[in-house]
Order: sequence, then C-alpha cells, then structure tokens
Amino acid sequence: MGKDLQPGPSAWPASGGEMGARVRAFDWEKTPLGPISNWPQSLKTTIDLMMASQLAMNLIWGPERILIYNEVHRAFMGTMHPRAFGRPGREVWGEVWEAAEAIHHRVFAGETVTLEDHSWTLQRNGGPEEAFFTSYFTPIRDETGAVVANLATAFETTNAVKEKAERDRAEWALRESEARLKAAVDLVKLGRYSWNPQTNELDWDEKCRAMWGLPADATVDYDTWRTAVHPDDLGAVEAAIQRCTDSQGDGVYDVEYRVLGNDGRERWIATRGQTHFENDKPVWFYGVVIDVTDRKRIEKTLERRVVARTRELEETNNALRSQIAQREMAEAAVQQLQRLDAIGQITSGVAHDFNNLLSVVLTNTRLLSHNLREPGDQEGLELIRHAAERGANLTKQLLAFSRKQRLEAQVVDVNSKIAGMTDLLGVALGGTVQLRMEMAVDLWPALVDPTQIELIILNLALNAKDAMQSGGILTLETFNAVIDGQPNGAGGPAPGEYVGLAVNDTGAGIPDDVLPRVFEPFFTTKQPGKHSGLGLAQVLGFAKQSGGGVKIVSHVREGTSVKVFLPRGELALVDADRGSNDIRKSSRAKAAVIILVVDDEQAVLRTTIRLLDAFGYMTVAATSGSEALQLITSGLRVDLVLADFAMPEMTGLDLAKTIHTEHSSLPVILVTGYSNRELLHDLVEARILQKPYTDQALLEAITTALN
Repeated sequence: MGKDLQPGPSAWPASGGEMGARVRAFDWEKTPLGPISNWPQSLKTTIDLMMASQLAMNLIWGPERILIYNEVHRAFMGTMHPRAFGRPGREVWGEVWEAAEAIHHRVFAGETVTLEDHSWTLQRNGGPEEAFFTSYFTPIRDETGAVVANLATAFETTNAVKEKAERDRAEWALRESEARLKAAVDLVKLGRYSWNPQTNELDWDEKCRAMWGLPADATVDYDTWRTAVHPDDLGAVEAAIQRCTDSQGDGVYDVEYRVLGNDGRERWIATRGQTHFENDKPVWFYGVVIDVTDRKRIEKTLERRVVARTRELEETNNALRSQIAQREMAEAAVQQLQRLDAIGQITSGVAHDFNNLLSVVLTNTRLLSHNLREPGDQEGLELIRHAAERGANLTKQLLAFSRKQRLEAQVVDVNSKIAGMTDLLGVALGGTVQLRMEMAVDLWPALVDPTQIELIILNLALNAKDAMQSGGILTLETFNAVIDGQPNGAGGPAPGEYVGLAVNDTGAGIPDDVLPRVFEPFFTTKQPGKHSGLGLAQVLGFAKQSGGGVKIVSHVREGTSVKVFLPRGELALVDADRGSNDIRKSSRAKAAVIILVVDDEQAVLRTTIRLLDAFGYMTVAATSGSEALQLITSGLRVDLVLADFAMPEMTGLDLAKTIHTEHSSLPVILVTGYSNRELLHDLVEARILQKPYTDQALLEAITTALN
C-alpha cells in the first residue's frame, strides 16, 4: 500500500471529498508536521483510513496535538470549521482542553479509552452548546512502535441523550403524580356511617370501625359508639345530636371530638352528617367521619409555636423599647456633651480675657510689693494677690470641667491641700455631716495637678453628703501605699508607689448591681436634674490621667469608701516667691538682653514691660505682629520675642512662624490665656507661657529660650 499512496504530494490522498482536498491544499510546511513528502507512513495510512471511513473520525497527532478530521466529523465542528483544521487542539478546544488533554495523556500512554454519552461544551452554531458523544480513542503507533497520535471515532448522541432525559422526566412526573394521588387517597380515609334516631340502629363501614380500633367484622351499635366518646367531649357531642335532630333546625351534624378506641389509642374524629325528617321526625341520619388526629396535633404544635412566638415578640419588643430608651439616654448624653463643649468654648474665650486681667493684677501686685514697706500696704497687696490667685484657680477649674485644661502635674503636699479646704468643705457639707480627718504624718508628696486634686476632693465629699441624707460622718484619710499585684478591675492602680486619699462615709451604700457602673459617664441613680453623672467618672479620669487609679468599696446601709491612688512625687517642694527673688537677683546680670514684647492689650503690654524692666532686661514694645516684624526687619537688635497668642490680623502663632522662616535663630515665647495647646503644636513646650504666670515661670521660660 506504501507506493500506491505516494504518486505525488498533489495527488494524495486520492479520496476524502472536500476534506481530502483540504489535506492536499493545506500549507503543512507552516505546521510542526512539515511538508507531506516528509510525513511518516503511519500518518498517511491513518489519514487514508479516516478519509475512506463513513464514521466521524478525527486525529490528534504528535506532542503539538495537530487536529485533522474527515468529512463526516466536519459536521460536528460547527462554526469551528474550517479554522480548526491543521491547528493544535489547545487552540481549537480551549474551553474543554483540560478534560480532552487528560484523555490524550492516557491514549498517548498506550491506553484505549471509551466514553459513552459524554458531555462536552463546544463553541458551535454561534455560541456555547452542550453536546453528547460516544467516543472511542485509539493509540496510533509509528514504524518504531511508539504512540504518536490519538485516533478518535465519535458518534454524537446528543438527541438520544436528550430524548432519554425527557422520557426519564416524564416517567418521574408520572410516578410523582401517582404517588401524590395515592397519598391523597390514603390521607382522606373517609369513613361512612348511618344512624336511625328512632331505633338507635347504627351501621359503620370498615374505615369507621378502624377509627374506633375495632376489627373490620366487629358488631357495632349505638352504645359501642357512645361509650368510646371521650368523657370530656360527650356533652358537646350530645348537644350537637340534639341540634341536628331538632326539626326546627337545619338538620346538620358537624362536630369534632375525641374517641378512646378499643385498641387503647386516643383519636380526634371530625364528623359531618345530615338528618332526614318525615312528619317532623328524624328517621335517618347519614354522615362521614375522618381521623383528624394529625391535624389536631399540628394545630396544638402551632398553638404552642404561636404562644412561643408571641412571647418572643414580646421579649423583642421589650428589648426594642429598652434600646429606644438607651438611645434616648445616649442622645441625652450627646446633648449633654454638646452643652459641655459649648460651655468649654465660651469658658475658653472668657478665660483668655480673664487671665489677661489677672496677669495685670498679679504682676503689678508683685511689683508693688517690692516698693511698699508699710505693713498695712503689704497686707492689702497680699489680699489682692490671694484674691487674684483664687480667680486664676477658679479659671483653671472651669477649664478642667469643660475639658479645656490640660493637667499640669506638680509636686503637691496632699495634707496641706486638704487642710486648706477645711472651711470650704465645712460649708459644702452643712451641719448634718461631721467632718473628720486622719492624715498620715509621714505622707509622701504626690505628683498631680493641684487644681484638680481640690476639685476631686470636693466632688467625692459632695457625693458622700448625698449618701448621708440623715447625717453621718465623713472621714478624709491620707496614707502611703505600695501596690505589688496587678490592677484589680479597670480602675485599679498598676504596681508602684502611691499617695493614697480616701473619702469614707457612713451613708446608704451602693447596691451590688449598681456598683460596677458607678464610673460610667452620665450614669446616676439620682433624680433627673440633680446630678450629671460625671462626678465619679471625672475622679477616675483624673486618677488615670495622672498615672494612678481608684478603688471603691461599698456595703448597703454601712457606707462607702472611695480610695484615690496618686503617683508619688520625688521632687522637693519649692517656695515660689523665694525662687522668684533668687532668679530676680541673678537676672540683673542679663541687662544686655533685648526683649521685644508684642501685645495688643495696652494694660498687659505695659505690665509685662514693667516686670521685665524690674528684672533688668532691656525691652521694646509692639502692639501688633506686623509692627513687630517691621522692627525686626529694620535692623533692630532683638534677642527674644515675647508675644501674646490672641491678637487681631496676625496672631502670635502666625508671627512665630514668620520669624522662624525669616529669622530662624530668633527665639519666640508665646504667652496665652487659652489652654488648647493643640493650636501651638509647632512650638516646643518651653516656648509656651500660660497666663497668669509667676515671676519664676517667666524667668525660667526666658532663660530656656535664650539658651
């Protein structure tokens, strides 16, 4: 057969119709198979077999899986023909190539594979289409015996598979319909009976007897029926019989009742019938019965579910109402916070002006105290100074309440603070509460904000007073504490050394269910309008912010003890006035320093200049930021700029930024009556001076800035 198959490339293969002509005309030199003249005999023999076959056949040749198919198989290719001919299989059957390649691996390994009614999703007839084939995959070997190709013979069975599936669906639907019909018949199970009201003669069919737990051939009569009716339902049944045998009625018998069957089972029976009358007498009664035990059981289940669901809905509604109440509380809390924020904004603005006034008063008071020698004059100045300092502390407390004041930790003698508050506490507690103090003699100094500690003591004292409506004893106690263990609860202090402050009362105490919530902001058990619920929250916040903690112990009808733990301070207490005098003396050696003072308030400007002059500094005044810049730009030698923060047109912060850009070596100190230091984040702490300030604070700020 070899020589007959090779008369010439253009004449082979000699048959195959359009596909044979395609083999002859195809440019095989551009494929891995090369020109026909170089093809192995095994390939040519296989193609001759394909082209002569009346079966759909395709050949996958070589590692490149080159696709060649015959005239019959062309119909299977759909729109993929003719571009699929002579191309690698991966390019032709990309959508199913993974599955096809698994088959090819088996065949190229020498295995013959058969797939019956196998589903393939092919791109043909304009889109993806599911098709079914029964295929036989045969390995083709070359002259050396090696497998070089996969010859697939395919029979499309799509129509047969779909027809079988349709038959299966029809048969399934028929079986399903028959099953439903049988179930419906079994479910109804109607029993028939007749009764003669005159003779009590009773006739039941087999289904009726079965409902009463009787054999199919059992003899029945009226007594058989009546004795089986549940005693609790007998009255209703007899009333229904009375109605249906009344000639004045409609003669309808319709009732449901329980039956205690002869087999020991309890069943629910629904029965309906019609009485026939002759001469107004009931002569025959015909009816049907049905076992409704399952329905009654379902109804009972539904009733229980309805009850349970009703209960769930009620619980859900209660929870919803609780959530609404909590939301209203949260909204009230937000409104309270908004009010506090508004108070804070107002307080911050007022504090600026008030601190300016206090700065003038305190500074000039200190200046006058060095010039007046008469004791009476000195006493008057001291009264003015104490009043102004109390005003400054009041401003700090207002700012702290509105959260506009950052804590300024200092070394504080807590015993002295409490002693200084004795009169204030006496007035606040009234005459019904007895105040006692138990102060530790060797108490360590505490590192806290002195203004805040006074506010905390007053808060706790007022809470204790509210707990002792009928009077009692309030004890203020101080002690040293060393905590070794881990914090007990969220408010407890961490391990370390602390100065302890305890406020103990003999009041009503706090219930156990309330105690865990006492530190929550806005939580209070008092009447609306009496308290904000912020007192203990502020105490805990202050203690934690200071680096300490709080413990609370309470027993109903025995009293409450609140212990505040404050961090121990290591620095010795300093006499501010004495330090001021020492700095004043040493500062006179700096007379060569020139300070440019910038403030739009004439009184503050003049007071500051007087104070600096008293310290021995040379000063230059400017009433605005622009004027200060003109003086600096004009060539005036300036060693330091002391500028007010709040000025119109150009603030002190704007002035400081400009100086930093154009004269980076010139230090600037900002003096502010505000407390929001976030606005001053570009400056280091040493360049900010809070009004009203002491002489010592001013001199320390100047020294730090110049150095």
